[in-house]
Amino acid sequence: MDIDLDISFSRHRNRRSIDANAFLWACLGEIARAINSDTWSVYLYMLERYGKFTHILVKPEAVEQVRQVWRETKIVGEKDGMIQMLCFFGSSTYNTKEFSQLLDGVVSEMKEMHLETPPDEEMKRLLEGMQESDQRREQGKTGKSMQE
Repeated sequence: MDIDLDISFSRHRNRRSIDANAFLWACLGEIARAINSDTWSVYLYMLERYGKFTHILVKPEAVEQVRQVWRETKIVGEKDGMIQMLCFFGSSTYNTKEFSQLLDGVVSEMKEMHLETPPDEEMKRLLEGMQESDQRREQGKTGKSMQE
């Protein structure tokens, strides 16, 4: 029997540990409860404060499509008939350093709000695990090729 297949190849990327991600979302949940908000809104706010973003210029008619593609966007101005936007990357695209900056920012917000923060040892352990995963990924990039 013949079967049509669509096959694609992409560079392997180790994902951040589930523990580190769960840790972030637990912290976001604590903040959300303290300010009577939802966790998703707190997440977007933290991306704006501590996350990775880029500036882009788009045609006015493309603004809504851009908003559908990016995790969070803000219109910050207009230039030569184009709309200037800040576009924030979702944390699932972050490397260890970027994720660490986001998590550190969230924990500092918790401290400012006098909320109980996770133990420093636990944060350090999670971030070290992420860093080791990133290092293994980088080592795997060198010297590997496809062979039949």
